[in-house]
Amino acid sequence: MLILAGCGGGSGDHAEKRVRGTGYAFSAPAEWQVSRRPMEVRLEDGTDLLSVHRYALQRDFEPQLWAKVVPELDRAADQVAAQQNGTVTERKTVKIAGLDARHYEVDYEHDGKELTEELGFVLRGKSEYLLLCRYERGGDADACERLLATFALSRKG
Repeated sequence: MLILAGCGGGSGDHAEKRVRGTGYAFSAPAEWQVSRRPMEVRLEDGTDLLSVHRYALQRDFEPQLWAKVVPELDRAADQVAAQQNGTVTERKTVKIAGLDARHYEVDYEHDGKELTEELGFVLRGKSEYLLLCRYERGGDADACERLLATFALSRKG
């Protein structure tokens, strides 16, 4: 159900571009390179990474099930951290695209660099969206903040 991608740096003064995927859109740094796969949009700039993965759910998500879904998402974030030999350092419910969403920060080390990955899980209808961003720990998280703040779902998405 869950796969990784990433988010990262940039300054608030940098130019933005609107990036569209199937059923969603978000703002990202204009200079970052975009690559697309059938269920993923990914942008990279060195170590920094932004991605949105769309997964099909077996049945419609109903908002009243949120309390039952949170422990499942928490376990998924723990699994992601374990895959990275890292630690979930923050977990909370936030609003993304006007919906309750789950947000996590995972700290880990890779190739001698200390990294942070932020995960955001958004559920609507028969779709789960995994927003993921990666940046060097303590570095500029502007691109990540932009992804989470500007992510929007289309009516039919």
